[in-house]
Amino acid sequence: MSDFEIVNSLNSLKTQKRYRERKVYIEKKMEEIPKQYAGDIRRYKEYCCSTGQIIGTEAMLDYLYISLTEQQIKKTTWERRLAAIRKYLNVIHKIEFKGEAGVVYELSGIRKMYQEDQYAHLIQVRGKSAIDKKELTDMVNRLPIRAKAICLVNLVTANRPSEMVRLKINDFDLKNKCVHVYLKKQKRWHTKRLTPEVIHAINVYIREYHLKADNYFVGRVYKNGRYESTAITEIGYYSFLQRWTGLTGYNFRKSQVVAMHAAGADISTIAQQTGHQSLETLVQHYLTVSEGTIDKYL
Repeated sequence: MSDFEIVNSLNSLKTQKRYRERKVYIEKKMEEIPKQYAGDIRRYKEYCCSTGQIIGTEAMLDYLYISLTEQQIKKTTWERRLAAIRKYLNVIHKIEFKGEAGVVYELSGIRKMYQEDQYAHLIQVRGKSAIDKKELTDMVNRLPIRAKAICLVNLVTANRPSEMVRLKINDFDLKNKCVHVYLKKQKRWHTKRLTPEVIHAINVYIREYHLKADNYFVGRVYKNGRYESTAITEIGYYSFLQRWTGLTGYNFRKSQVVAMHAAGADISTIAQQTGHQSLETLVQHYLTVSEGTIDKYL
């Protein structure tokens, strides 16, 4: 065998090994059940147990039907339950829905029931309220250094909680008045603008806590004032905001959207700052007319 043939043979073996590793990795990823599905899966299993049903598609359809007709859950919650149970049945019980025409037919029928008058109220979506930006900014400016910087960044960037907890100091380009944000929901990076006020608060925070480039922006601070660079959970971040302001990240996000709109910004400009990919979603869920605007015309 020539040297050329030996090299080709070795390359072929490495390639085959890489193929196998890729397939194993992808199969493993596809069989992962998201942590947020745990509660819905547990409730489905408890329902099967309490009603003496075998875990499967019939029990799933029964549970989803009862979820609407008796429990009267919101449409969004119903869809989440379906996604969770479907994933569980597929991964754990190897049940595929593709060949189950009857199951797909019944699911479509239950969805249509949400359009009936008696269930129409379950389609209504009530998001977090927007707060007057000036009032919110005044409140944030009275907070301690760290809380102030974090809240101002959350407000002006309209970041989601999942985006805030992943921010690092080196994501900020203070010279060019911007921050590079990883949009976890969309799996892409996006650049957002910062105001001079926010930049000043960030600089004060960095100096006070001696933050380094690779430190997490939010991180964690202990009672003795010691900062720890760690990616906290979204629930942990929610707790921080509640303790500091009594609000959630989405109150901040919606407040910024409404403030920009009231100042005359068009939808595309707002989407550029918030990172919304769908202008329809932005309009539908964030740009509802405020009560204050209505009151002016009464």
